[in-house]
Parts: sequence; C-alpha cells; structure tokens
Amino acid sequence: MNAFVRRTAAALTDAADAVTLVAGAATGAWAGYTYVPAGLDAALHLPFTGAAALAGAFAVNAAADLLLAPARRFAQGLPAYAHADEHGAVPGDLDEALDQVAVATEDDAARRAAQGAFLIDLSKGLLRNAERWRGYTTGDASYYLAPGAVLHHRLAEDQYGVLQNHYTLLTAEDPTPVPITNIGQVHHELAPRARETAEAAAEVAPSAV
Repeated sequence: MNAFVRRTAAALTDAADAVTLVAGAATGAWAGYTYVPAGLDAALHLPFTGAAALAGAFAVNAAADLLLAPARRFAQGLPAYAHADEHGAVPGDLDEALDQVAVATEDDAARRAAQGAFLIDLSKGLLRNAERWRGYTTGDASYYLAPGAVLHHRLAEDQYGVLQNHYTLLTAEDPTPVPITNIGQVHHELAPRARETAEAAAEVAPSAV
C-alpha cells in the first residue's frame, strides 16, 4: 500500500512540475510581450519574450519546488522534513560557517543542474535526478554517465542578463566539449563509443577452441 501511495505521490509531483513550468512560461511570455522595454528593436521582441518565458518558468517552478519538497521526499521514502540538527547547527566559527556554505553551494549547483535539465530531458527524469549530479563551489555541476563520459552544467548570462543553462558532454577520447540540447544527442555521442569498446574487447578476447 505504501509503495502505491509513494508512486501516486511521485506521479502527482511530476505532473505538478510540468504544470508549474507551463504556467510560469506562459506568465513570463505574457509579461515579456506586454511590458517589452520601450525603444527595443522590433527584431528583439521575440527573443526578449522567449527569455521572459524561460525566466518565468524557472521562477514559478523553483517556488513550487519548495512547496512540493515534502511530497517529493515522501515519494522517495524519506522523512518529509529534514531534522534541524542535520543542516541547522549554528557554526562555532568562520571556518565552520564557510564549510556549511560550501556544502550548500555544491548542493545548490547540483539541484540547479537537475532542475534545468527539463530543457534537454523530457523523459521520466533521468537527468533531473539531483542525487546523480555532483555540484561544485564554482556553481558548475557534473553528471557521471559512464567511465570517461561526463555531462557538465554551467549557468551563464545571455545578452539580456538572464541566466541560461548550458550542458556539454565531455569524454576522455576527445577533450572538446560537445554542446547538448537534448538527451538524444547524448545517446548519439555515446553509441559509437560503446561499439568501439565492444569491438576492442572482442579483439582481445581469447579465441574459442
């Protein structure tokens, strides 16, 4: 019974995620279209509206994420709320405070990478699992895909000052970052590598007698 309830809770939170993203994007698009800055070149109206839609989607989704956190933790079989002594201990000195902020920064980077992954992964959420992301104090994050293959995430401002998500694939064979805009590209990039690995293994395998 508990498993069924958790699956139902997971489905409802996923649905709520989708609804808040659409609602936020629609609200942002409306605001961007209605309150476009005076004097902005007509050719930039559409990009401005798109940036506003993206910003609205992130803002509304982030707010909803706070409200849905207890339900999400329940769906994962975790306590609805973390105990205060896990994260709320008052630091004794500046070094302890810095350690807490560093941990929070890494966690924030991982969660931002997972939250923004809806832009490239509309599946059941492979890349939206924050536990699979490793955040860093620089604000970047990485997602371990396979030995020698990592998905990297960073946030950077566009020409309008709006933060944009950038995902790139890094492999051991080629140090050149490959921009990723959908999860299908990840499969396209990794499939040849998997075939080459399998062929190399077959070549060194002992011949059948």
